Formats: sequence, C-alpha cells, structure tokens
Amino acid sequence: MLEAATHVLRTEQGTATMQSIARKAALSQATAYRHFPSVEALVVAYHEDVVSSLVEHGERSRKTGKALFEHQAARWVKLQNVHGPVIVRFWSQQGFLERLHDSDATTALSCQAWDRALRGVLIELALPDALLSMARFLHDALFDPREIIDLTKTAGLPDEQVVRRLSDAFYGALAGWAFSGV
Repeated sequence: MLEAATHVLRTEQGTATMQSIARKAALSQATAYRHFPSVEALVVAYHEDVVSSLVEHGERSRKTGKALFEHQAARWVKLQNVHGPVIVRFWSQQGFLERLHDSDATTALSCQAWDRALRGVLIELALPDALLSMARFLHDALFDPREIIDLTKTAGLPDEQVVRRLSDAFYGALAGWAFSGV
C-alpha cells in the first residue's frame, strides 16, 4: 500500500484520496481504511518508512564524525529527490523541539537516524555533547526537505553541492551557537 501511496501522492499531490490509493494498490477502500484511517496517517507511515531506511543506512556505515554526517546527508538529499514532495505535503506545523518534547514518533526516529553522526560532529568540532539538542534543532532547520527540494529543483544545484553547502552551514551554525553560549 505504501508503494501505491508513493505513486499516487507524487502524481496527485493536492488531490490524492484513500480511494485513489486503494485503487492503485488493488485493494478495496474498506481494506485501505483498515490499515490507515486517513491519507494523513498513511503519509506519516510513509515518512517513517523513509526515515527508517536512513536509520539502516547510518547503521551500516563504518564512517564517523563529519564523514558519517555527510554520508547521511547525501542519502537524505537523494531520498528527498524521490520522497520529498510526499513528505512535505503533510509537514508538521509544530517546531522540531516541540515535536521532540511531545515524543513524536517520526521525530524520535529522525534522532535515531542522525544522533551518531551529530555526536561525531560535536566531537570533531571539540564541542560538548550537551549541545546535542541544539545540533538536532539546527540540523532539522537546515536539512528541511522543502529547502533541499528548493536547492535541487529551483536553484538547480547538484546533490553533492547541496550536501556540501548545507553541511558547511551546519558546522558553522553549530560552532557559532556553541561560542555564543546558547
């Protein structure tokens, strides 16, 4: 059903319904609703599936520090080329720290995907682990799928440049926040 949702949500971005997704999945609408109560719930599951693939990608890597961070960032940018338009359709109206505080499942999964890399960056930049929550926040702000899509599609930057520019901006912002006492 998630595969069918991928197709329908990408081709019918503003008009996709559970009926059109069920039809694409060759399921009855009632069966589709038994699995997901709404298109929004299906998109959440879809987003979690995408982030889970990023978790696995990071866990398989032997890289550390900035190399691991940039390895994850490159995978995240590639994922946005395929899945970003679907993910941003139902992007949360809550800020990252609020979602984290509320124990949002997708946000917790995102932390699982990124924390090892973020901690490695903190170590390489000789910054305290106490800055992890701010590193999470800055990462979420800079690597927002909407902004990645904007850089790749609107600005026409190749994925490698997007990774390099966002990573460098992240390192600079993190160091700046650390030295300003935040």
